[in-house]
Amino acid sequence: MRKVTYKLVDKYDRAKYIGTTNNPWRRNQEHSDSGKSYTKLVVTSGRLPKQEAERREARNIRSYKNATGRRPRYNQTSDGRFSY
Repeated sequence: MRKVTYKLVDKYDRAKYIGTTNNPWRRNQEHSDSGKSYTKLVVTSGRLPKQEAERREARNIRSYKNATGRRPRYNQTSDGRFSY
């Protein structure tokens, strides 16, 4: 299965969530239905093999944390679900 990486951003273009999905439109609706506050979903990669997308997700979350000192608001862990 191939996936894309994406982020949810606020009106200031700050990441609120970083993730992967095989269906960005469905995932956007799921985030919206769950009550998350964000402006838009931005796809940040092309379709990648699942493991590569998950590695990029974890790397993007770590980069965000290194730059800001905290994880994106809606991410549960500071390195994604994956330990690389």
